[in-house]
Amino acid sequence: MPCLDDLTPADLIEKTIFIRVDFNVPLVNTSKGYRVADDTRIRRFVDTTFKKIHELTDGNCRIIIGSHLGRPHKKKDFMGWDGVFNIQFVCSHFDTLIRELYGDTYTIFPPEITDSHLKDSLSIITNHRLPRGGIKFLPNLRYLLEPNNPDTYREEFMKEVAKFSDVFINCAFGCSHRVTKSIQVLPQYMRQQGKIVVAGNLLNSEITRLGKFAQKALDYPEKTAVIAGGAKIADKIGILKQFVDSRIRLIFIGGRMVNAFLLAKKFSELVPSLKQDDLPAKLFVNKSPEEREDVLKEVRYADEIMKLAAANKVSIVFPDDYKITKDYFETEYVVKDEPDFEDDFQLDLGPKTIENFARKILLEGQTGEIQNVFWNGPLGAYDHPQTEQYAEGSVKLAELLFAAAISNENMSVVIGGGDSAAILNKLDLEGVKYQVRGRIIQQLHKTVNASMLSIGFNNVDTYNLCNYFSSNFFVSTGGGAALEFLEGYFKDRGASPTPSYLPGTAILLELTSA
Repeated sequence: MPCLDDLTPADLIEKTIFIRVDFNVPLVNTSKGYRVADDTRIRRFVDTTFKKIHELTDGNCRIIIGSHLGRPHKKKDFMGWDGVFNIQFVCSHFDTLIRELYGDTYTIFPPEITDSHLKDSLSIITNHRLPRGGIKFLPNLRYLLEPNNPDTYREEFMKEVAKFSDVFINCAFGCSHRVTKSIQVLPQYMRQQGKIVVAGNLLNSEITRLGKFAQKALDYPEKTAVIAGGAKIADKIGILKQFVDSRIRLIFIGGRMVNAFLLAKKFSELVPSLKQDDLPAKLFVNKSPEEREDVLKEVRYADEIMKLAAANKVSIVFPDDYKITKDYFETEYVVKDEPDFEDDFQLDLGPKTIENFARKILLEGQTGEIQNVFWNGPLGAYDHPQTEQYAEGSVKLAELLFAAAISNENMSVVIGGGDSAAILNKLDLEGVKYQVRGRIIQQLHKTVNASMLSIGFNNVDTYNLCNYFSSNFFVSTGGGAALEFLEGYFKDRGASPTPSYLPGTAILLELTSA
């Protein structure tokens, strides 16, 4: 896959560079307007791809940044889009980060505030009003919705972008599993015109690290564990089957999706003919007919995976205990070994599960300790609107995985983006320091008075520690893309080029070979 690292200064200096990024970040509404709540994706882009562009050009180029944000297309009246869907707020945050690093080298040209189907942005660029060092943010690409003929309008817009752009860089791993005009059609138009089309450094590192995990899992399935959480099995059914087919050592199930497994286990004899009346009525309260049918499907999926796992001798591991409430919004809980679905909500892992996790998961198995871990999906209600105590299980698990990575150079941990990556922002920095200090003390001889030892970090914040402290602890920027990539890789047994397992990276291979 052609990458930004393959280019020279001559390829970029004084050129117009279109970069498709994934700045679909969460925003929070404050008294001063919307603000970026989690800037991990933006900072990773700045640390990797943008840093390389600056090294090659020293700002002597013109940059166009395109990203989507949220789902404004769900508002069918095309009104009110400029609220939380306005990428202006993301642009302002990006401006702050760039100025801290590069001063006035770059000038940010923000997107339009009102919906003009991006025509004003095109006018600025086509009329040569973007100076060297200028970075033009396009409005939310999902604003490309001319009501009468959206697909045609999107295509026409990309043709215009292709005319005045000299270089295309895909750095949007988080949406490279989707077929979009800006990720697939635009690079095709540009290659037809003999222009440069490459992957950004961040995208390249995502593909490389996920590929290494997958290959290690295929080579050493007995040393591989998967931690699967989140709400629905339906979102992960394909990759879970591939993990089981590959005979990895174990899959630890948590989050809301564990409910379906517990129910499938309890009603195993009824699953083939399972009906709504067979399951606890509380599961269906306030649910639409479609949502009720989804509950039944989830239980059937869980049963299918467990039977396949039994046949392939893959361990499906459940929590030892749970935090239980009678209503989702309750902040007081009790701990039970298993929820009673007639009356209970389970909102997090219990303390016994966390206490036993390292022993049962990381050190489990007769063939030796686990050395290859993939985690996708929260293991509790980590984003509960009234309390953070239901994030404790996920946070403690993240701390255990981080400790395992810094304690064992043979360990490889990959966090599968999305909500899983967001959990890392809740890590306790002092707790991480304590873990690192403990690891250092282990390396010292017994004559050293360890009580006098303290440690500190440069650029200390959770983001830097999780992404840059340990090279065998990798945090992806895309949850859904990571799952689709791994599903394709496992299904193919890694026989094809690594970038071929996502549409957005496969197109870069195809255009190169052409």
